[in-house]
Amino acid sequence: MKQIKKGKTMEFDYKTGRPLVRIGSLQSEKSIRFTSHAAFNMVDLSGTLIMAGKEGETYEVTIGKSRPAEIKPMIRLAIAYHNEEAGQQVKKWEKVGLNIQLLRVGENTQISKNETIDNREYWVLASGFSSPEEAENQRRELADFGSYRVFMIPEKPAEGSLILQRHEIQSGFRLIPSEDMPLPFTLHDVRVGIGFHWDHREDQQMENILEFQIDKKGLITVINVLDIEHYLASVNSSEMAADCSLEFLKAQTTVARCTVFATAGKHHYGDPFDLCADDHCQCFHGSGAIKSTSIQAAKETEGEILWFDQRICDTRYAKVCGGVGETHRNVWDDRHLPYLDQFYDGPDQRDLYEPINSEDKIRPFIASSPDVFCNPARHKMPSYLDYTEQYFRWQVIYSPEELGKIVAKKYDDIGPILDILPLKRGYSGRLIYVKLVVENGEATIGKELEIRRVLSESHLYSSCFYVDKETDAGGKTIQLTLHGAGWGHGVGLCQVGAAVMGEEGYTDQQILKHYYAAAELKKIY
Repeated sequence: MKQIKKGKTMEFDYKTGRPLVRIGSLQSEKSIRFTSHAAFNMVDLSGTLIMAGKEGETYEVTIGKSRPAEIKPMIRLAIAYHNEEAGQQVKKWEKVGLNIQLLRVGENTQISKNETIDNREYWVLASGFSSPEEAENQRRELADFGSYRVFMIPEKPAEGSLILQRHEIQSGFRLIPSEDMPLPFTLHDVRVGIGFHWDHREDQQMENILEFQIDKKGLITVINVLDIEHYLASVNSSEMAADCSLEFLKAQTTVARCTVFATAGKHHYGDPFDLCADDHCQCFHGSGAIKSTSIQAAKETEGEILWFDQRICDTRYAKVCGGVGETHRNVWDDRHLPYLDQFYDGPDQRDLYEPINSEDKIRPFIASSPDVFCNPARHKMPSYLDYTEQYFRWQVIYSPEELGKIVAKKYDDIGPILDILPLKRGYSGRLIYVKLVVENGEATIGKELEIRRVLSESHLYSSCFYVDKETDAGGKTIQLTLHGAGWGHGVGLCQVGAAVMGEEGYTDQQILKHYYAAAELKKIY
């Protein structure tokens, strides 16, 4: 067993006494344009001045020379917080005959002049694969394969240079405003909603420092380095409308703060930033969208996090749970995290609601109109949530040929899909594994995100659905209708449900307790 070592810490601002978060705002581009709204200094990554930039000009950053990182495909088999637990997992998987490596990921983050928060954990990895395809084939041979993921682990960093005007700089550089201006840069053509049905590009206004680096693909990534509380003020209005109630925005801000501290250095292992700016981590659309209520929500919750078992909670959240929340282990790796447990998203019957994990329960549930906060038929939706009403219950219709073409692009060309058979459901009714039936066989896919990705041109709204199959007189499948509930994985806070709770007078602490019942609210700075 080989142990890989890696160290990285979030930046810290001694003037404010708060961390600076590094957000990957735009990744893996051949060129990137920005406009300056203030004079700035361009420095290399060691801090040496390269040039002075002017206010009111548009610049383009391009690649000089580059070589991508040397990357090895590995399968993440387990996550462990402590050495002893990691050692047990290593022994377990070595007995299977796999070549095991141990990787410590995450960050020991400075949160004050004298305190740090350690989110680091061990990943137990299977290695020795010659290609991503070989690793993926091995993963699918494992029982409960949806609990494991193939990661591309950098073995040797990328190298290269970037060009701005006539200056060619090795590895990367920073743009530092020479005066105190709220929004010194506009970043052009930022991609938003990557892979989802709202995928588009837009211009975004950025505060503080922009950093450009050669990334692991040998392309350009731009990083916004900014105060964590300013970042959170943007997240709570990027994820949801700033018109939401203050109590909801406070809850959303606390949850987003937890996401930063719990996942930095993990979701983007090997990248030169803490979190990305898109749905993969959490949405950050620059600082131009910040409203006064967003700033107030950040100020009133400054330094507050949710805490469980001596660690900051990895507070997952999704747009619309559909009525019942799912557990962590049914969506991602097979760990039971008590603060990410099942829940009924209504004011009553929390302990009485039965799991919707069988076929005889899912149909009446989706056909019903339960008294849950995210149900527009039972709880009044404010106008800023009108767009979400279509996600509480939804329907998608495919012909076998149409769905087969989608599956061919997303998974494998196995022909027209004749049926979708449920194999396992979670507490909320979300499918964990399904079987795709085709003329000459079948294929199993899972867990939740793979089901949503493979069965849609972008992503299905959720994996909580059942299928009606229509056949012709000869028994041949002519249509598959998916009847579904919710938008997203359904784990943790339901954003629409929580927003409605805020409108109905619940406090931010009551909202957090509703969705993360086992967690404790704590102030760390």
